[in-house]
Amino acid sequence: MRRELGLCCPPRLNRRVSLHATIENPRAPRGRTYPPVRLADGYSGDHGRPHAVDSPPGTAFIFPAVAAAGAALIVFSFVTSLVQSIRRRRVEGRLSFLPVVVNVVAMVFLVLLPTTHLVRAVTPSGDGAPRIHAGFGDWLGSEGYPRLSPHRGVDVAGRMGADVLAAAAGRVTVARDNRDLCGLIVVIDHDPYGLRTVYCHFAEIAVRVGDSVKRGQRIGAIGTSGQRAWPGFEHVHLELQRGRDINAIEDPLPRIVGCFDDTKAYPTDRLVLTYPVKC
Repeated sequence: MRRELGLCCPPRLNRRVSLHATIENPRAPRGRTYPPVRLADGYSGDHGRPHAVDSPPGTAFIFPAVAAAGAALIVFSFVTSLVQSIRRRRVEGRLSFLPVVVNVVAMVFLVLLPTTHLVRAVTPSGDGAPRIHAGFGDWLGSEGYPRLSPHRGVDVAGRMGADVLAAAAGRVTVARDNRDLCGLIVVIDHDPYGLRTVYCHFAEIAVRVGDSVKRGQRIGAIGTSGQRAWPGFEHVHLELQRGRDINAIEDPLPRIVGCFDDTKAYPTDRLVLTYPVKC
Protein backbone atom coordinates (compact mmCIF):
# COMPACT_ATOMS: atom_id res chain seq x y z
CA MET A 1 0.00 0.00 0.00
CA ARG A 2 1.61 3.59 -0.68
CA ARG A 3 0.30 6.38 1.49
CA GLU A 4 -2.19 4.49 3.62
CA LEU A 5 -5.26 6.34 4.86
CA GLY A 6 -3.66 8.81 2.64
CA LEU A 7 -2.25 5.59 1.18
CA CYS A 8 -1.05 4.30 -2.12
CA CYS A 9 -1.87 4.66 -5.79
CA PRO A 10 -4.29 6.50 -8.14
CA PRO A 11 -7.90 6.08 -6.92
CA ARG A 12 -10.39 4.21 -9.02
CA LEU A 13 -13.40 6.30 -9.92
CA ASN A 14 -15.89 3.65 -11.00
CA ARG A 15 -16.99 2.22 -7.65
CA ARG A 16 -20.50 2.47 -6.18
CA VAL A 17 -21.29 1.85 -2.54
CA SER A 18 -23.89 2.86 0.01
CA LEU A 19 -23.00 3.31 3.65
CA HIS A 20 -22.90 5.94 6.38
CA ALA A 21 -19.80 6.21 8.55
CA THR A 22 -17.22 8.59 9.89
CA ILE A 23 -13.47 8.22 10.06
CA GLU A 24 -10.62 10.53 10.88
CA ASN A 25 -9.38 12.55 7.93
CA PRO A 26 -5.71 11.56 7.42
CA ARG A 27 -4.98 14.89 5.76
CA ALA A 28 -6.61 17.00 8.47
CA PRO A 29 -5.09 18.09 11.79
CA ARG A 30 -5.36 15.59 14.61
CA GLY A 31 -8.68 15.48 16.37
CA ARG A 32 -10.69 16.32 13.26
CA THR A 33 -12.86 13.78 11.49
CA TYR A 34 -14.68 13.38 8.25
CA PRO A 35 -18.30 14.51 8.48
CA PRO A 36 -20.86 11.79 7.82
CA VAL A 37 -20.93 11.08 4.10
CA ARG A 38 -23.82 9.80 2.05
CA LEU A 39 -22.67 7.89 -1.00
CA ALA A 40 -24.58 6.79 -4.08
CA ASP A 41 -26.90 3.83 -3.55
CA GLY A 42 -25.77 0.47 -4.89
CA TYR A 43 -26.26 -2.93 -3.32
CA SER A 44 -25.52 -6.47 -4.31
CA GLY A 45 -27.40 -9.64 -3.39
CA ASP A 46 -30.25 -9.87 -0.91
CA HIS A 47 -28.37 -8.55 2.11
CA GLY A 48 -27.76 -4.97 1.10
CA ARG A 49 -24.00 -5.33 1.12
CA PRO A 50 -22.01 -2.51 -0.50
CA HIS A 51 -20.08 -3.49 -3.58
CA ALA A 52 -17.59 -2.17 -6.11
CA VAL A 53 -17.90 -2.21 -9.88
CA ASP A 54 -14.88 -3.72 -11.61
CA SER A 55 -12.80 -1.83 -14.14
CA PRO A 56 -13.04 -2.77 -17.83
CA PRO A 57 -11.08 -5.94 -18.72
CA GLY A 58 -7.46 -5.37 -19.63
CA THR A 59 -6.91 -2.15 -17.70
CA ALA A 60 -4.91 -3.99 -15.02
CA PHE A 61 -2.18 -4.65 -17.59
CA ILE A 62 -1.68 -1.02 -18.61
CA PHE A 63 0.74 -0.09 -15.83
CA PRO A 64 2.84 -3.28 -16.11
CA ALA A 65 3.13 -2.70 -19.86
CA VAL A 66 4.23 0.90 -19.34
CA ALA A 67 6.69 -0.19 -16.63
CA ALA A 68 8.15 -2.90 -18.90
CA ALA A 69 8.63 -0.36 -21.69
CA GLY A 70 10.25 2.05 -19.23
CA ALA A 71 12.58 -0.65 -17.93
CA ALA A 72 13.65 -1.47 -21.49
CA LEU A 73 14.40 2.21 -22.13
CA ILE A 74 16.43 2.45 -18.91
CA VAL A 75 18.50 -0.60 -19.84
CA PHE A 76 19.06 0.82 -23.33
CA SER A 77 20.06 4.19 -21.85
CA PHE A 78 22.48 2.51 -19.45
CA VAL A 79 24.18 0.53 -22.21
CA THR A 80 24.34 3.62 -24.44
CA SER A 81 25.87 5.80 -21.72
CA LEU A 82 28.43 3.11 -20.90
CA VAL A 83 29.48 2.75 -24.55
CA GLN A 84 29.73 6.51 -25.00
CA SER A 85 31.80 6.83 -21.84
CA ILE A 86 34.27 4.20 -23.10
CA ARG A 87 34.51 5.89 -26.50
CA ARG A 88 35.13 9.28 -24.92
CA ARG A 89 37.90 7.75 -22.85
CA ARG A 90 39.57 6.45 -26.00
CA VAL A 91 39.13 9.67 -28.03
CA GLU A 92 39.50 12.40 -25.42
CA GLY A 93 41.45 10.56 -22.76
CA ARG A 94 38.87 11.22 -20.03
CA LEU A 95 35.91 9.47 -18.51
CA SER A 96 32.44 10.88 -17.91
CA PHE A 97 30.92 9.06 -14.97
CA LEU A 98 27.79 11.13 -14.33
CA PRO A 99 25.57 9.65 -17.09
CA VAL A 100 26.63 6.14 -16.11
CA VAL A 101 25.96 6.76 -12.40
CA VAL A 102 22.52 8.23 -13.12
CA ASN A 103 21.60 5.24 -15.24
CA VAL A 104 22.93 2.79 -12.63
CA VAL A 105 20.71 4.38 -9.96
CA ALA A 106 17.73 4.20 -12.33
CA MET A 107 18.54 0.56 -13.09
CA VAL A 108 18.63 -0.36 -9.40
CA PHE A 109 15.39 1.36 -8.36
CA LEU A 110 13.30 0.99 -11.49
CA VAL A 111 14.49 -2.34 -12.91
CA LEU A 112 16.38 -4.56 -10.45
CA LEU A 113 14.24 -4.00 -7.33
CA PRO A 114 10.90 -4.45 -9.16
CA THR A 115 12.29 -7.56 -10.84
CA THR A 116 13.31 -8.96 -7.45
CA HIS A 117 9.80 -8.32 -6.08
CA LEU A 118 8.28 -9.99 -9.13
CA VAL A 119 10.39 -13.12 -8.66
CA ARG A 120 9.49 -13.22 -4.98
CA ALA A 121 5.78 -12.78 -5.76
CA VAL A 122 5.66 -15.78 -8.09
CA THR A 123 7.78 -18.01 -5.82
CA PRO A 124 5.65 -20.14 -3.46
CA SER A 125 6.01 -19.43 0.24
CA GLY A 126 7.99 -22.15 1.98
CA ASP A 127 6.07 -22.18 5.30
CA GLY A 128 2.55 -22.09 3.89
CA ALA A 129 1.84 -18.62 5.29
CA PRO A 130 0.55 -15.89 2.99
CA ARG A 131 3.22 -13.87 1.25
CA ILE A 132 3.86 -10.32 2.43
CA HIS A 133 4.32 -8.03 -0.58
CA ALA A 134 5.28 -5.00 1.51
CA GLY A 135 6.09 -4.86 5.22
CA PHE A 136 5.59 -2.25 7.90
CA GLY A 137 7.91 0.74 7.42
CA ASP A 138 9.06 -0.40 3.99
CA TRP A 139 10.17 2.30 1.55
CA LEU A 140 9.31 0.06 -1.38
CA GLY A 141 5.76 -0.68 -2.50
CA SER A 142 4.29 -4.08 -3.27
CA GLU A 143 5.64 -4.03 -6.85
CA GLY A 144 9.12 -2.97 -5.68
CA TYR A 145 9.05 0.69 -6.68
CA PRO A 146 10.16 3.43 -4.24
CA ARG A 147 7.53 5.00 -2.01
CA LEU A 148 7.31 8.62 -0.90
CA SER A 149 6.72 7.60 2.74
CA PRO A 150 7.19 4.51 4.92
CA HIS A 151 4.51 1.85 4.59
CA ARG A 152 1.92 2.10 7.35
CA GLY A 153 0.99 -1.57 7.49
CA VAL A 154 1.55 -4.88 5.72
CA ASP A 155 0.29 -5.95 2.30
CA VAL A 156 -0.86 -9.57 2.58
CA ALA A 157 -1.05 -11.30 -0.79
CA GLY A 158 -4.24 -12.93 -1.97
CA ARG A 159 -6.21 -13.77 -5.10
CA MET A 160 -8.68 -11.34 -6.60
CA GLY A 161 -12.08 -11.99 -5.07
CA ALA A 162 -10.72 -14.20 -2.27
CA ASP A 163 -12.19 -13.77 1.20
CA VAL A 164 -10.81 -11.14 3.57
CA LEU A 165 -11.05 -12.38 7.16
CA ALA A 166 -11.25 -10.48 10.41
CA ALA A 167 -7.84 -10.73 12.07
CA ALA A 168 -9.48 -10.75 15.52
CA ALA A 169 -12.92 -10.43 17.06
CA GLY A 170 -14.32 -6.94 17.39
CA ARG A 171 -16.89 -4.40 16.26
CA VAL A 172 -17.03 -2.81 12.81
CA THR A 173 -16.72 0.97 13.12
CA VAL A 174 -16.05 1.87 9.48
CA ALA A 175 -17.23 0.11 6.31
CA ARG A 176 -17.30 2.39 3.30
CA ASP A 177 -15.67 3.71 0.21
CA ASN A 178 -13.00 5.98 1.63
CA ARG A 179 -12.72 7.81 -1.69
CA ASP A 180 -8.94 7.84 -1.42
CA LEU A 181 -6.00 5.53 -1.92
CA CYS A 182 -7.34 3.02 0.61
CA GLY A 183 -10.44 2.47 -1.50
CA LEU A 184 -13.11 0.29 0.08
CA ILE A 185 -12.14 0.18 3.75
CA VAL A 186 -13.19 -1.72 6.86
CA VAL A 187 -12.09 -0.78 10.38
CA ILE A 188 -12.63 -3.10 13.35
CA ASP A 189 -12.26 -1.94 16.95
CA HIS A 190 -10.86 -4.55 19.33
CA ASP A 191 -12.04 -3.76 22.84
CA PRO A 192 -10.85 -3.79 25.57
CA TYR A 193 -7.36 -3.64 24.07
CA GLY A 194 -7.59 -0.09 22.73
CA LEU A 195 -6.50 -1.25 19.28
CA ARG A 196 -8.15 -1.41 15.88
CA THR A 197 -7.32 -3.07 12.58
CA VAL A 198 -7.73 -1.35 9.23
CA TYR A 199 -8.27 -3.27 5.98
CA CYS A 200 -8.01 -1.64 2.54
CA HIS A 201 -8.55 -2.32 -1.20
CA PHE A 202 -11.68 -4.46 -1.00
CA ALA A 203 -13.60 -5.46 -4.09
CA GLU A 204 -16.66 -5.98 -1.91
CA ILE A 205 -17.55 -5.25 1.71
CA ALA A 206 -19.58 -7.91 3.51
CA VAL A 207 -20.20 -6.17 6.86
CA ARG A 208 -21.93 -3.04 8.14
CA VAL A 209 -20.99 -0.45 10.73
CA GLY A 210 -22.01 -1.77 14.15
CA ASP A 211 -21.65 -5.45 13.26
CA SER A 212 -19.87 -7.66 15.76
CA VAL A 213 -17.47 -9.99 13.99
CA LYS A 214 -15.61 -13.07 15.08
CA ARG A 215 -12.01 -13.91 14.34
CA GLY A 216 -11.78 -15.51 10.90
CA GLN A 217 -15.19 -14.21 9.79
CA ARG A 218 -15.47 -13.07 6.19
CA ILE A 219 -15.68 -9.28 6.03
CA GLY A 220 -15.22 -8.79 2.28
CA ALA A 221 -13.31 -9.75 -0.83
CA ILE A 222 -9.84 -8.82 -2.05
CA GLY A 223 -9.80 -6.22 -4.80
CA THR A 224 -7.81 -3.28 -6.10
CA SER A 225 -10.04 -0.37 -5.06
CA GLY A 226 -8.12 2.80 -4.31
CA GLN A 227 -4.99 1.56 -6.05
CA ARG A 228 -3.94 -0.32 -9.13
CA ALA A 229 -2.16 -3.48 -8.03
CA TRP A 230 -0.47 -5.30 -10.87
CA PRO A 231 -1.69 -8.78 -11.78
CA GLY A 232 -0.10 -11.14 -9.27
CA PHE A 233 0.34 -8.40 -6.66
CA GLU A 234 -3.26 -8.21 -5.43
CA HIS A 235 -3.39 -7.94 -1.65
CA VAL A 236 -5.26 -6.70 1.39
CA HIS A 237 -3.58 -3.90 3.30
CA LEU A 238 -3.63 -4.60 7.05
CA GLU A 239 -2.89 -1.80 9.48
CA LEU A 240 -2.87 -1.75 13.29
CA GLN A 241 -3.71 1.50 15.08
CA ARG A 242 -3.71 2.40 18.77
CA GLY A 243 -6.86 4.20 19.85
CA ARG A 244 -8.33 6.86 17.57
CA ASP A 245 -5.05 8.46 16.55
CA ILE A 246 -4.46 7.38 12.94
CA ASN A 247 -0.77 8.23 13.32
CA ALA A 248 -0.34 5.89 16.31
CA ILE A 249 0.47 2.79 14.30
CA GLU A 250 2.49 -0.33 14.97
CA ASP A 251 3.66 -3.33 13.01
CA PRO A 252 0.88 -5.95 13.06
CA LEU A 253 3.19 -8.85 12.13
CA PRO A 254 4.56 -9.47 15.67
CA ARG A 255 0.98 -9.96 16.85
CA ILE A 256 0.11 -12.44 14.07
CA VAL A 257 0.21 -16.00 15.42
CA GLY A 258 -0.54 -17.77 12.15
CA CYS A 259 -3.45 -18.67 9.94
CA PHE A 260 -6.95 -18.77 11.40
CA ASP A 261 -7.86 -22.15 12.87
CA ASP A 262 -11.39 -22.55 14.25
CA THR A 263 -10.25 -25.47 16.41
CA LYS A 264 -7.63 -23.39 18.20
CA ALA A 265 -8.11 -21.34 21.37
CA TYR A 266 -6.53 -17.87 21.19
CA PRO A 267 -5.30 -15.79 24.15
CA THR A 268 -7.73 -13.28 25.65
CA ASP A 269 -5.34 -11.39 27.92
CA ARG A 270 -3.79 -9.61 24.94
CA LEU A 271 -4.65 -8.96 21.32
CA VAL A 272 -3.30 -11.54 18.93
CA LEU A 273 -4.03 -11.48 15.22
CA THR A 274 -4.39 -14.11 12.52
CA TYR A 275 -3.75 -13.56 8.83
CA PRO A 276 -6.62 -11.71 7.12
CA VAL A 277 -6.68 -14.22 4.26
CA LYS A 278 -7.10 -17.99 4.06
CA CYS A 279 -3.87 -19.98 4.05
